[in-house]
Amino acid sequence: MITSGQHPMKEERNRYILNWIQEISKIRPELGNFSICPYASGANFCIQQQKLCKIVPNSDYDVIINVVEDDIDADSLYNAVDDYNRNYPNYKFIADHAKTKTYIQGIQTNNGKYNLVLCQPRNELTEARKKLAKTNYYNYWDKNYLKEVLEDDYETINDEETR
Repeated sequence: MITSGQHPMKEERNRYILNWIQEISKIRPELGNFSICPYASGANFCIQQQKLCKIVPNSDYDVIINVVEDDIDADSLYNAVDDYNRNYPNYKFIADHAKTKTYIQGIQTNNGKYNLVLCQPRNELTEARKKLAKTNYYNYWDKNYLKEVLEDDYETINDEETR
């Protein structure tokens, strides 16, 4: 992912995000021996610097991690992501604001340094969530945080037929 010869700030940013992906991919006893994101380490992803107003989905990747401007407040980031989700119904956009700390069982889930917008195909994400729903993975999540993260998929993963 990191190409030599990149600007040092880009290399630092990419290393930081790659380290975060490793952290959310670690198996955690506190989560029933699941990782925060069981699919992160195996995903075909791309890290790219992008202006918040210029994000475009790309089906060449499982996930695109868009690093957006540092000076965007949380409300603006979440509002923009809501707009992207309305305008691109085949994709799911997920905001990760640098200053919004999120946790599952006391383990930090957000990256904590950069403002990110993750973009991935909606159907693939929903299918992955359905597979996780057949396990006890979601039992470790706070119900309100689970609703916030899953949004439209919340009812799907709680459906008796899914489990």
